[in-house]
Amino acid sequence: MRTRTRLVAALAAVLVAGASATAATAAPDRHQARASAATSECNPLPVTLPAPAQLRASPKKVFAYYFPPFPVSIDNKAPESDSYSRWQYSLDSEGGAYDLRDRPIGRDPRSGDWKQADFETEIRRAIQVGIDGFIFEYHDSGDARWNQLPAMLAAAKAVDPGFRIMLGPDFPTAAGAATDPVVDIVARYADDPSVYKLDDGRVVLAPFYPERQSVAWWKSVEDKLAAEGVPTALVPIFLSWGGGTTERSDWNDIVYGYSQWGTRFVGGTGTYAKDSATAHARGRIWMQPAAFEDTRSYDGRYWESSNSGLLRSSLQTAIDSDADWVSLITWNDYTESWVSPSAERGYAVTDVASYYVDAFKTGATPAVTQDALYYFHRSQPTDAPFARQPVGRDGSPVTMHVPNGDPASDKVELVAFLTTPGTLTITQGSDSHSETAGAGLTSYSVPLVAGNTPVFALTRGGATVRSVTSTTPIRASVDFQDMMYHAGGGIDCARP
Repeated sequence: MRTRTRLVAALAAVLVAGASATAATAAPDRHQARASAATSECNPLPVTLPAPAQLRASPKKVFAYYFPPFPVSIDNKAPESDSYSRWQYSLDSEGGAYDLRDRPIGRDPRSGDWKQADFETEIRRAIQVGIDGFIFEYHDSGDARWNQLPAMLAAAKAVDPGFRIMLGPDFPTAAGAATDPVVDIVARYADDPSVYKLDDGRVVLAPFYPERQSVAWWKSVEDKLAAEGVPTALVPIFLSWGGGTTERSDWNDIVYGYSQWGTRFVGGTGTYAKDSATAHARGRIWMQPAAFEDTRSYDGRYWESSNSGLLRSSLQTAIDSDADWVSLITWNDYTESWVSPSAERGYAVTDVASYYVDAFKTGATPAVTQDALYYFHRSQPTDAPFARQPVGRDGSPVTMHVPNGDPASDKVELVAFLTTPGTLTITQGSDSHSETAGAGLTSYSVPLVAGNTPVFALTRGGATVRSVTSTTPIRASVDFQDMMYHAGGGIDCARP
């Protein structure tokens, strides 16, 4: 069975390729059908999403890849003393395995079945932004975090029977390895009503990096499961789409669709349109990846995602290229790439994503129904001097660098959702810039200025309508390097 440690070098290859609201303007007709989705409860999003059942009726699906080692809590302790608190900004974090810069939003210790309760929280957060389900990677492991599929399935049923868990089986990768581990565990859970199936009853399997075994190996998995009365549909998440064995036509004989782990810089997202066209030309669906960023303090690599640019470009490309499904990569792998609500980003990433999820699933540009401001910036310039270096997985000191892709960038971004036109202002100490923006979504960026805490504002007619101050100061020099994008803002509402 694999771990992320074994994938670090391989993943580099794919990355080479490739609070005062104003009245809303009149909404398009499709939004008038959303009255059933609106309640007296506070809507935390800048758009009013259709009810979950209406979104799920769309043939377009959005899943988030769930990485079991990083649930809301690992040890059911208070956030100031739990495992995550030991793994942030650490000189030697679990032998260099983690060294996190972010973590899940903390919570007080729970009583009862706290693992399932935490899964329920994450499911509610996913549903709130229009996600159909999780792709749950799993295997039998000595690390209990990998063995929580039953709790996740129970959580889905408890929160919303319409939320689905797509099976992402891990598998033995050695030459000549038996298929039994995959067959056994899929058969064990295939009848669970929360497992994602196609309309014809086939259980969808979405394994990561499937090309580590042959087409014949996966065909054997399919045949053995069919013999046990479990029909399956394979949607492999290739490490690299479009080259080597993944280009061979013989994969087409056993797959329902194609996907890949994806790029982590804006300049690479242009290949997704070709990938979608290729899959459709082969008569298969295309599940497009979408990520916010990829930053790895454990080995020093990060890819320039241009603030929220990678997320927005990936999701817009899924819309424009007629992707069938979207996979958010990942929900919660805090060592590399995550979109889940978190301590250092709040709900900013998923809130912005909800706008594109709405458009992807309904086929129309959403009307902004509430003004909202979201910011994205680093806590330091990319060339800021640093005092200490963590120890990486190979035992050597780690220095952050961009291995390939778009060059490093030092900008502060404001993503604004406006009901009517207004003026956006970004202030960094004595440095202030403004821009007039129309109704809808606007991304406004200015050069990053160290030694201040950015402030963001929306004004109309000379009056401040909304303002937000970043919770992340920008430092000219740092103790540890931190290349992740911090974020915040949004609408003041209770959240799951």
